[in-house]
Order: sequence, then structure tokens, then C-alpha cells
Amino acid sequence: MPDWLAHILVAYILCSILGIKFKVFSKENTAIVMVGALIPDIVKVGLLFDFIGMDIGHFIAPFHTPIGSMLSAALFSLLFEARKRIFYLLIFGASTHFALDFLLMHVSGGMLLLFPFSWGRWQLRVIQCDNYYVALVALLLACVIYIVSKYYKREEEG
Repeated sequence: MPDWLAHILVAYILCSILGIKFKVFSKENTAIVMVGALIPDIVKVGLLFDFIGMDIGHFIAPFHTPIGSMLSAALFSLLFEARKRIFYLLIFGASTHFALDFLLMHVSGGMLLLFPFSWGRWQLRVIQCDNYYVALVALLLACVIYIVSKYYKREEEG
């Protein structure tokens, strides 16, 4: 199941690979992309409301859509001076989230990728929701990439 750990690690892996190969991402940019990977899961705030007996699931469900994530990223980016760069980095992170979620077999029938234009649900049904191998593979790969990136930095310095 691509949980928060898997979402963060996949964002880190992609930024590290692009950073090593093309020198695109700095540490700060990588951190922003990793935060962006969690933006679609703002809907998890609904669990707190469920705990106190309020059902707001239908109200916050649009946040777990590409349009909702873009709007959330736009609002978050207003807190920074480099709004445009932050917005693009957050959107890149959110797109990694949707790419992972698109692979899942959703109990609810899939993701609302074309919301508000279509209520159709989309999924590829590659990974079961209770499968934690994705997180384990992402953790292993992130460790390998971290070691390789440290090796490249040491070679560049010396």
C-alpha cells in the first residue's frame, strides 16, 4: 500500500535521481517535493473529525483529486516569496502521489482523476491496498540512492 512513507520516499527517489543526473533538485527543492507528495492526503484530516463524530468526508474528498491538489498547492505556495517555483515543486510531488495511487486496487472503485468534469473512477489494479511491499522497496531503493548520492558528492569534492 503506498502509504505516507512510500509517497515521501518515491518523491525523494525521483528528486535524487534527477538531482544526480541533471543537477535539477537541491535539498530544499527535494523537501518541498516531498511535502507536495502528501498534499492529496489532506483528506486524512477527516479522520480527526470522524473521531469526534462529524462526517466531513464528502466535503474534503475533492482534495484527493488533481484539481483539489492544485488548489491546495496554490494556497500553500502563497506563503513563500518564490511562489511559482514552490507551486511547481508541490505539484510535482502531488503528481508522484497520484502516480502511486493510480496503481492501487481501490476498494471505493478508484480515484476521481477528472473531477469535477467526470465522476468516473480510475485505477490500474496493480497493487492491493494492504500490500506493504511498495513501502519496503521504496525504503530500500531510497537507502541505495542516498548512499550513491553521497558517493558522487565525495567524488566531486575530492
